[in-house]
Amino acid sequence: MKAGPETIPSIRRRLLVLLLGPALAILLAGAAIDYFTGVAPIRAAYDQALTDAALTVAAHTYVDRQRQLRVNLPPEAVTMLRSDSVDSIFFRILAPDGALMLGDSDLPRPAVSRDNPSLEDASYHGRPIRMVTYHSATPVGAVQVCVAETTQKRAQVRNRLLSTVLAVDLVELSVVLGLVWLGVQLGLTPLHTLRDQIARRSARELEPLDTGSVPAEVRGLVEVLNRLLVTVRDSSTAQRQFLENAAHQLRTPLAGIQAQLELLAAEESAQPFRGRLLDLHKAARRLTHTARQLLALARSDQAVNLQLELGRVDLAEVVEANVSDNINRSLAAGVDLGVEAQPAITRGIPWLLHELLNNLLENAISHTPPGGSVTVRCGVEGEVAFLQVLDTGSGIPVEERTRVVERFFRGQHARGDGSGLGLAIVAEVARLHEARLHIGEGGNGRGTSVRVEFPADTSS
Repeated sequence: MKAGPETIPSIRRRLLVLLLGPALAILLAGAAIDYFTGVAPIRAAYDQALTDAALTVAAHTYVDRQRQLRVNLPPEAVTMLRSDSVDSIFFRILAPDGALMLGDSDLPRPAVSRDNPSLEDASYHGRPIRMVTYHSATPVGAVQVCVAETTQKRAQVRNRLLSTVLAVDLVELSVVLGLVWLGVQLGLTPLHTLRDQIARRSARELEPLDTGSVPAEVRGLVEVLNRLLVTVRDSSTAQRQFLENAAHQLRTPLAGIQAQLELLAAEESAQPFRGRLLDLHKAARRLTHTARQLLALARSDQAVNLQLELGRVDLAEVVEANVSDNINRSLAAGVDLGVEAQPAITRGIPWLLHELLNNLLENAISHTPPGGSVTVRCGVEGEVAFLQVLDTGSGIPVEERTRVVERFFRGQHARGDGSGLGLAIVAEVARLHEARLHIGEGGNGRGTSVRVEFPADTSS
């Protein structure tokens, strides 16, 4: 199954996860530490102010000459004690026997504590409060002084501190994320350079890649790739040499067999066997043709031509040469061979383009009845250089046009004793040249049109 984009392993994604995860965790931990270390002294300062208020109230309690406890807090002092622009202040003074001497009687009872003064959080009338309790020693016993306040100022300070810490840490996080992303991008630049170096190569460039600027982490991979390129290059060279040798070694004996059969059939002593000799000669000629096409098909394979460089080729010259070679064949078949050639420059391998057009002409002449015509055209239309062969033969049914380029396929209207390799060779050569092959009807809906479109070469 082909992996989707989300399942393809990515070094960038892996690096970002490995770097950003810990960085985010460290920043969040730092934010928490900053917050709690900032809140602690603020809380201590408010607690100290509350304790000072309790000590001040306790300082206004005394024992008179009759050993009676008294509180010297005039109304103005109580008003000042309770005044606060944000929070509400409460207090209570209890005698040693627990009797209320002054203040708010319903304040919560403090928890038992060994500290003096002692601090605690509580709730009063459904509102959170911070309360301090101080036991002031007197000659008649300990007086309990409680002072409490709501926690709105504390909450406001905590919220401002939290928002400040988060804002600073978000800025730091953004900077860290940007630096991590930039670092990952810069770290992957050599890989991108290597990718672009490979992408710029054509399929025919089999020279080893330069490892001078390749990072050590992927150098082993590039060296393995270089060995593969060398192997493919050597294999392509060996295959091409074998095919060239095979073409030469087969062509010579087959031509000799045909010549010997022609001479033997011409002798008077062979007259009783002339028919059989002519059949043998026909079979040998067919074998020669099939062998030539098989070798041409093999030699046109892209794997064999990986090292061949494409050069500038004028399709008009290819047309002129092939029409000259096929004049006798067209005359023997009673077919009118015409040419409409305009200069058309493309990049290609000359002998393969000759093979392509030769097979198109052989097919067209073979499948056109006597009295018909075959026309070869070439030229440039826009950015396309084209080569086209039209005939007035039996044509190719629509349902067979995608199959006629298959090897050894012969359509229902095929004439003669061809091997079904002509258009397969044409398709292979077109693919090697990155050309487009179009098969359709000939002029006026008669016969067949085979058009091959190449990228035009406009360089001077």
